[in-house]
Amino acid sequence: MLQSLSFCLKDLIVPGVGALLFGFLANLARHYIQRIKNEQLRQFLLELVKAAEQIFGPGKGAAKLHYVMEQARRRGYAVTREQVEAAVHDLNNEQE
Repeated sequence: MLQSLSFCLKDLIVPGVGALLFGFLANLARHYIQRIKNEQLRQFLLELVKAAEQIFGPGKGAAKLHYVMEQARRRGYAVTREQVEAAVHDLNNEQE
């Protein structure tokens, strides 16, 4: 009786632990992929900000913002003003 009970528990615990481990690893992979995508978007926005700076020169912030957001939209990215401003901040830190 005790032996059959231990086999039943083993049949429940091993798959349960396996499912938990799989869920943990899948979540970890999802976070890693999202981090890569975020980094790629950050780099892309930085390049757009650099291009806008070359095209429009100093000042003309509204035109540059419009350019960056429009170019990002054309390439399938929905970006916010805050994301663009963060890229501008990164560019300014790069130039110092």
